[in-house]
Amino acid sequence: MNSSAVTAALEFLAKTDVPPVRLHAARTLGSPRRFGTIKLLREEAARDMFARDVRELFLLPYAEAWKTDRLRGPAAAILGPVLSGNGSVALDALIARGCLEPSPAVDILLDGMLERAHPRGYFYEPHERTAAETAAGRPSELDFLAVTAVYLRYLVVFGRGRDSRVRDGFDWLVNHQESDGAWRHHAPRHGLESYLLTRRVAEAFATLPATALKRWGGARRRLAGAWSARILANCDDPDAVLPHLNVAPDPRARRRSGAQLELPASLTDRVLYFALEDLALALEIGASPKQDHLAVWIEWLRDSQLTDGSWRLGNPSLRERLLLSDPNGRLRAEALYLTDEWITLRAAQVMRAVQPRSRVRAAVPVE
Repeated sequence: MNSSAVTAALEFLAKTDVPPVRLHAARTLGSPRRFGTIKLLREEAARDMFARDVRELFLLPYAEAWKTDRLRGPAAAILGPVLSGNGSVALDALIARGCLEPSPAVDILLDGMLERAHPRGYFYEPHERTAAETAAGRPSELDFLAVTAVYLRYLVVFGRGRDSRVRDGFDWLVNHQESDGAWRHHAPRHGLESYLLTRRVAEAFATLPATALKRWGGARRRLAGAWSARILANCDDPDAVLPHLNVAPDPRARRRSGAQLELPASLTDRVLYFALEDLALALEIGASPKQDHLAVWIEWLRDSQLTDGSWRLGNPSLRERLLLSDPNGRLRAEALYLTDEWITLRAAQVMRAVQPRSRVRAAVPVE
């Protein structure tokens, strides 16, 4: 059944003219001849208008600020968070579009990240140098869990995984993993933080190749259990809007009375693709597709594929609504794949991931 679902999705995706969708489908779903050579697909994705705008509006300004010391001088406290955020948006978007080839601007960002590896193993942003040095060996070290996980993901994906500082960073993360397999801030404000933080770490571990499992396999198995136990707590109407984060409560969060916690602005509207992202991430880090939370979603995917091979939003007007609600709407709509092609791609990847012996690792080894 999974094989036929993937085959039908391939037929649908082969008709799309969206270069990154074709590139990811060729890389992850097999049958690359349906889409053309990987080299040509990479070139088309790099020429895509969105990829160009990301480089010009987000990546190049960060690189220029780094070269001119604006991220390290007196203005760093003001410009630093903005420019660092822009750099992350650019790298995330390039990863999403499949544009992983080296470039001078990307190299500047990656070199800067490696420069900011603390001897204890964690990483920090340019404007956090003083705080990072002060936190060494204290509970406040955990303030750098998120940035460390994000940096490690970027470094491995863009080909820097063999650097010893990357290995030290993963060791540091593992040393701060809690006994239930999750990660938590040293002074958590609410239970949602553990979901967001553990997700960041899971994204970093998802980049690791099979050769790294000997060193971090136990930590990854604990992470897979913790992550799959938190996500996709309900499967009532996944074909429409998910009006809540759809995660199980953190069993270790401090109880708070009063109104429910507000979700981050970026998560207040969840659609089918967001749930597929959590599901795909769980499978990528080794979670069992038979786990209770995951199995019901996988079964729903098997049953809900349309006759043309696609999966689609139940309410397409959500795309327009999300565009209007986000100041970076265009970036969000592209990066989070709120189109039938992107949704079908991710659903097909999930279906392929649960096939026996179907998973293929292409990440750069971390030794």
